[in-house]
Amino acid sequence: MNTGYVEDGAPDRRMLAFYEQRSSPSLTCAIVGNVVIPGGHAVNAVTPKMSRNRRWKTLSSAIASRGTTPGIQLATAWENYEGVTSFRPKDWTETIARSRAIAATIAPRRLQQLFSCLQIGTELAAEAGFLHVQLHAAHGYLFGILLDSRLYDGAADCLALVATWAKAGRQTGLETSLRISLRTGDDSFDRDGATSFQNQASTLPVDIVDVSSGFYNIDKRLIYPSVGPILRDRHIETAKLATRLPATQFILSGRASSAVEEFPDNVHLGLCRDLIANPYFLDGRSHGCRNSGNCHYHSRGASSVTCSRWRSGTETSPDPACSAGGVPLQDVV
Repeated sequence: MNTGYVEDGAPDRRMLAFYEQRSSPSLTCAIVGNVVIPGGHAVNAVTPKMSRNRRWKTLSSAIASRGTTPGIQLATAWENYEGVTSFRPKDWTETIARSRAIAATIAPRRLQQLFSCLQIGTELAAEAGFLHVQLHAAHGYLFGILLDSRLYDGAADCLALVATWAKAGRQTGLETSLRISLRTGDDSFDRDGATSFQNQASTLPVDIVDVSSGFYNIDKRLIYPSVGPILRDRHIETAKLATRLPATQFILSGRASSAVEEFPDNVHLGLCRDLIANPYFLDGRSHGCRNSGNCHYHSRGASSVTCSRWRSGTETSPDPACSAGGVPLQDVV
């Protein structure tokens, strides 16, 4: 999740303060979210962009100094992309058709160019001191569309390029992960082929698969689950996926800290909103998110994230950039 804490596309002092405060030996990896690859397209006007700006090194060093592995999530949308503000927009039924139309414009040469940009972004991230790089292929952004054969005729080539990217990262000592959506939120589309897509994406040679759900322009309630039935569905679907593919390591997200004992050993706890609300949440797993909704800043027409649980004067200013990943369940419990 992008937070708006940027200056000229690079982290500002608020992002630095957020990650430094929340990093600790209790958190395996802090993943800075939704950072645009070189040559890519942002999801809004305040999205960070990967570059050689020294502030990226300052950010990774701040995270590492507190005992957490610094990670970064690389992504791109497309030219003129516009994320809706409502959680279930009136024209959500048109999103699948629009996604197919966007995918149809990606010829083989353009696909290769995208992965060249991803590789450059990965190398820049490594130069800046990030040890974990995640490819954002969820929520209806470009890489997620191109990985899905239901949306893109060249999906097999895209899957092969992700595998090549992950293997190259491993050879240079990087840990890699892939974020996917279990479903889009369009039930008629999700009924056919969702399991096959999940299996193909989850058996790529990344170190861990970060499980989310939903397309941003279809149903954001799946991306940011807050009500019981949607949370339970996310947890159940993630558990089924992990049980089906025991050789793959998964990150479970979606307010999952209270359900950690219900999952197989290849599932690890991902935290975002609880740590947004309380930097010290991992100390006792209490006083976390209370669904105030302020972190959904784009939906509210704001320029950066806030949280009603921050006490005045105690936060320089935070960042919910998907700030966590891969805390083993047995280590959290």
